[in-house]
Amino acid sequence: MTTVEILESSLVVPAEDTPRETLSLSNIDSLNGHKYNCTIYLFKNNLGARDFFSVEVLKSALAKALELFYPVAGRHMVGNDGCDQIDCNGQGVLFLVARLEHTANSLQFEPMSPEIRELFVPRKESHTSSLLLMLQVTYLKCGSVVLGTLAKHILIDGRSAAHLFDTWCRIARGNLTSIVPPSFDNAPLCARSPPKICFEFPAYTTDPSKNKDNQKPCVLSLFKLSKEQIRHLKIRCSKGSNTAFFSTFCVVSALVWKCYCKAQGLAPGTKSRLCFTADIRNRVNPRMPAYFGNAAIRMFAASEVSKITSSPVGDVAGVVKAEIDRLTDDYIRSFIDYVKVMLDKKISVRDTDTSEADLRIRTILGMPFCDLNFGWGPPQLVSWERTTENRVAYITNDQENDAGIKIVLSLDLSTMKQFEKVFNEELMLFADEQNNN
Repeated sequence: MTTVEILESSLVVPAEDTPRETLSLSNIDSLNGHKYNCTIYLFKNNLGARDFFSVEVLKSALAKALELFYPVAGRHMVGNDGCDQIDCNGQGVLFLVARLEHTANSLQFEPMSPEIRELFVPRKESHTSSLLLMLQVTYLKCGSVVLGTLAKHILIDGRSAAHLFDTWCRIARGNLTSIVPPSFDNAPLCARSPPKICFEFPAYTTDPSKNKDNQKPCVLSLFKLSKEQIRHLKIRCSKGSNTAFFSTFCVVSALVWKCYCKAQGLAPGTKSRLCFTADIRNRVNPRMPAYFGNAAIRMFAASEVSKITSSPVGDVAGVVKAEIDRLTDDYIRSFIDYVKVMLDKKISVRDTDTSEADLRIRTILGMPFCDLNFGWGPPQLVSWERTTENRVAYITNDQENDAGIKIVLSLDLSTMKQFEKVFNEELMLFADEQNNN
């Protein structure tokens, strides 16, 4: 088996003294437990730079970034009250330097396999469980470099990670004028007194987990949509009118949902749900654009299978958009109050179980991971973590595909074969419609 050689292991601490304090986490943070998110970035030395991915440059810039993002250099802990906290002690983030005697072209980075993760992402160990961020820079035989990141979800969601890494890159390039400092003030996400719960939240439950269906063996497959195909999809969804009416997320997730329902061959009257998370930073009042922490709420778009499979994809996109539009300040406040009430009652809140009719969407669309540039150009590939959970679609930008979209799907083998057939039929339909226009 291929093994990676670890050349250096160190802790990068903030360049200057930072506030020594305890950061209380929000109730939204607490919903994420002790999960980790990992991402792999492949950088190719196309220009033959002699100092390509200098460890000294990376560490120095990271130390300066941690002055601003100082809680990341702290440690996750549980307080005397049983609540999760961050001890902002400045002890630093783990930074590994490694070497692998392989070329970039000899490795399959996408979909991310357990073997690829094992090579390029720091391992979760018992002695690292309180760390919030772990990084590994691996130098390949061909001169390319792989950056692997492991971030603890209790503090760092996708947009927070993007903010931190973008700042790290800007400092490495010496671009200090456009840096946006993060805010750790989660007071706007506190519950009201008294709480006022005006909505139901079907994407969350307080019941113990009973559904074991997601434990079925599954396979990962990669699907792609070009920039032109996405443009045509938006035209179809908007019935030829304003193509800006639907977001890329709406139209792509609607297409995947429709293909999935067809592939499953479910009874027409079955209710199917599309589960996804929506960022609340710019939907809560007052807005929190620079907030560092978890700021996403899980949502369910739902419809009968017969309507999903027989309706134009634009109608399905409309169902997704209608669910997103429900995310108002009143809805968000009610959700925060709901979580607080449940926690006060010592009742755990978690994601609702899904059935074979349901599909989960996870996405980092619109986040600048594909643009990260430490001074040697953006990554040629970004591979986001894929779990072995069944019935999940991961939607990301595809910088190798002319600003297109990558969809990594996790399904059982028989459903995957049917999905490939249905998805390819949709792409052929795209081509026929374009040729007739």
